[in-house]
Amino acid sequence: MSATIMDGRALSRRIVAEVRAHARELAARHRIVPALVAIMVGNDPASRQYVLNKRRMAADVGFKSDVIELDAEAATMESVSAAIARLNADPAVTGILLQLPLPRSLDWFRLFDEIAPLKDVDAVSASSVAGFYRGEWGRFISCTPRGVLALLSHYQVPIAGARAVVIGRSDIAGKPLAMILGGRMCNATVTWCHRHTRDLGDLCREADILVSCTGAQTDSGFLITREMVKPGACVIDVGFRRIAAGRFAGDVDFENVKQVAGWITPNPGGTGPMTVAALMQNVIDAARYQLGLERAKYSN
Repeated sequence: MSATIMDGRALSRRIVAEVRAHARELAARHRIVPALVAIMVGNDPASRQYVLNKRRMAADVGFKSDVIELDAEAATMESVSAAIARLNADPAVTGILLQLPLPRSLDWFRLFDEIAPLKDVDAVSASSVAGFYRGEWGRFISCTPRGVLALLSHYQVPIAGARAVVIGRSDIAGKPLAMILGGRMCNATVTWCHRHTRDLGDLCREADILVSCTGAQTDSGFLITREMVKPGACVIDVGFRRIAAGRFAGDVDFENVKQVAGWITPNPGGTGPMTVAALMQNVIDAARYQLGLERAKYSN
């Protein structure tokens, strides 16, 4: 048995083509060119790579994009708040994202909530979280969960009633995904795991859908090994870590796990492209909301 490979690159190309069409419509009908601005504090390699990928795709779909870089040691709550306030007030800025991780000296949640609700394209503010916490779409869904949901839908993975295990509790991946999968939009039964979870392997072996979002360094090389996967399960690898200069890896031992899983995402090439595509969808939605329009529709 070999798993169905959930090709995020191929699916993201389809989505991006539709994003590009929505962007052309905004330009033709409303003379609007969506603009995305990222605030990056520090020089985390994975974050820098993500920002680079986001800017490349923004240019590809016809958006404007920019990045505000702040030195990690010099950054204060006041300086980051001021940057957010300037972007909130700028009518030319459609979407704002505060790139994680942030230094521990900064109050992440306070900064998240300072982002204007209609520009919160990472879905990190309380106004965005309220939607999927209540089992609704709301304005925005975090980009990684939105990309994962698109993969599950495209590859027709059964979700309702399934046992799902989500590992990780970041505010843009594990935490919102656990809430969404277990909420009224998806109706899975979710076990939510993190670094303090005991008997992780036993819990993983019960999962019909296993999602790992840690980027953890482990002695064995991978957090999720073949022995931890239920035969036929869907395995989604969101983990992202640097293993050498210019080389990155995920949480899942792809080559061995694919022999027992029913579906599996490669890494790279799985959830990464989908996360960036979902961000472009959220920017389109932000532009539409600011015009008083409803969320854009897609074929997938």
